[in-house]
Amino acid sequence: MDSARPTPGLHEALAYLDSLRAGDLAPQADVPEDDEDASYDTLDALVDQQDAKPTLRPSPDEALTAIAIMRLCHAAESAGPDLLCPRPGLLSLLFVSSHEDRNRVARRHPDLWRRLSLPFPALMIEDPLGRVGAAKDFHARLAGRLLSGNGVLAIVSGMAQLPPELETLVTARATLPPITRRMLALILEYLHPGHDVDLPISENQLGKLAPVALAPVLAAETLDTALTQLRRLEDVARSPNGGPGLDDVYGQPEAVDALRQVVSDLDAWRAGTLPWREVTKSFLLTGPPGTGKTMLAEALARSAGITLVKTSYSDVQKAGHQGDALKALNAAAEQAKTGSPSVFFIDEIDSFYNRNQSSNGYILGMVNGLLTLIDALSATEGVVLVAATNDRARVDPAIVRPGRFDRHIRVGRPIRSGITAMLSAAVADVIPGPDLDRVSEQLVGLSGAEVTALLREARTAARKAGRDLALEDLQAAADRVQPQLGDALMRRIALHEAAHVVAGHAVGLPAATLARISPRGGEVVRPHLNAMTARDIKGMIAAVLAGREAEDIFFGDVTSGAGAGSNSDLAQATSLGIRAECAFAFGPSLSWISPDTPPTLLPTEVRNRVEARLQAGQEEARKIIVQHRGAVERIAAALLEHRELDGAALAGLLDGVEVQADGAVQHVGGHDA
Repeated sequence: MDSARPTPGLHEALAYLDSLRAGDLAPQADVPEDDEDASYDTLDALVDQQDAKPTLRPSPDEALTAIAIMRLCHAAESAGPDLLCPRPGLLSLLFVSSHEDRNRVARRHPDLWRRLSLPFPALMIEDPLGRVGAAKDFHARLAGRLLSGNGVLAIVSGMAQLPPELETLVTARATLPPITRRMLALILEYLHPGHDVDLPISENQLGKLAPVALAPVLAAETLDTALTQLRRLEDVARSPNGGPGLDDVYGQPEAVDALRQVVSDLDAWRAGTLPWREVTKSFLLTGPPGTGKTMLAEALARSAGITLVKTSYSDVQKAGHQGDALKALNAAAEQAKTGSPSVFFIDEIDSFYNRNQSSNGYILGMVNGLLTLIDALSATEGVVLVAATNDRARVDPAIVRPGRFDRHIRVGRPIRSGITAMLSAAVADVIPGPDLDRVSEQLVGLSGAEVTALLREARTAARKAGRDLALEDLQAAADRVQPQLGDALMRRIALHEAAHVVAGHAVGLPAATLARISPRGGEVVRPHLNAMTARDIKGMIAAVLAGREAEDIFFGDVTSGAGAGSNSDLAQATSLGIRAECAFAFGPSLSWISPDTPPTLLPTEVRNRVEARLQAGQEEARKIIVQHRGAVERIAAALLEHRELDGAALAGLLDGVEVQADGAVQHVGGHDA
């Protein structure tokens, strides 16, 4: 076994185990019934006196206590001597995310401090945070102990932040480190003398296991049996549950690349080579329903082999009134901390709504509670925070600001290469590549969930026919889900989307990162502006209406597509006009009106000004398309050929199209929308 440097606490841990064999260790301390500071489970803490009788072999619990001594010494080595022995009137903090570990330190602290030759500190354990007012009561009792002249060691989960008056008294803080390979190997060598132990488990896989999972390893009569049990645990840690990992997610390169880096950083953090502060550990996934935001969070947890805790506004609201809902939200967060390292996933975070758009006390309280929880999780080592939203604009700005979510990632429908990869992974052994390419082209615009359902339907059809999956099954499913359109209609769609690209470029909007067409329509993706001027609004309206104008210019009429639904071009342009007049005061009135007000309820003069903005945007769009007709046709031809163009391809096709002299200022927020 590698012994590059001494292991802190090894001497004390082995002395503790020797004392068990010699029978000189006092029984585990019972918890006095009148000790109001004991917040751990009394039934867990009270130990039958028979358990304290000396044995020839330490129990798994005793072996884990020896390992806990080494873990405490590792923490003290990084934080300094004040951590375990705080000076009178001062406070030290030991962050212990696992309930099991907090219980162990609480039950065994006389043994632990005795073996470390330290005086007992005033030890306080954080109350479970599910109870309303628990944090406030705990802080009051902390203050009482400090005012009594005690030096206090507080063992906390980190969920409840200390008030400023207590924070100033903290002289040392550390996180209890996970069990390492070296710690476990040393204890196994003690339990099985005469052997050099080479553990069949990696450092990061061992760090994923709860201490109780090591019970069969530490209880094994022989070293071979112990190592066999450890190999089984390695398999469990590597595959905590079924389902796809990040390697099985296709068509979302930005999201997958970012989350793969998280997996790599988690491994480095668990190995002690990367401080947690250097890890990008919070992500906001934005995109329409069915694009795989939840699947990405699940795949991250599976690839990292860590716990996934999911919650949402609807989940916690089921608990009842605001106090119960916040309790449920905190309980979910505590589960993530207890299972650290973990992924804490908040689905549909926009359901918590925006405090600027509501005076409802319930909503305000829920959002404030969520902000407190996010801050606590962000300060917790080992917890990766992921949230998903279909509508970023509805999310409270304080929630999505940098520091709470480090990275914002757009999760759209998979790109064409991603669809090809999905099909290939499922049927490459039975359907040739060129045939898959043709089907992939037809399926551009589908969500990942829709492609998965299509594959399932094709397999079902093949089973019903009593044969293996064939191209005809896949093609039949594709034709049903997304029938191919005629050349004329596809050209109209291509020109419509190409006009969006050209007009957006001409008015100075951030460069488009993707354009694609499909039998369902098309889309152009570009970063959004965090702040907008009146000129920006005019340019954005022109870019949004450019597709409709292109249809009129090239075909002499327009289709209904520009007004089909609340996310249509006309709906977006109208929303921009209403926000300009009602929310941004770009018109003659300074009175703020909620932009969510239905247009029919707006004052007549406001509706007239919104209409004037739309007419002006339409006129500007028409001028741009007429001036750059060749560029529109060039991009449309490329879309018809490839179905999908990335930012680099679009930039090349826009060569020669210059931004207007009074174009919008490109003050980009940096997030796709």
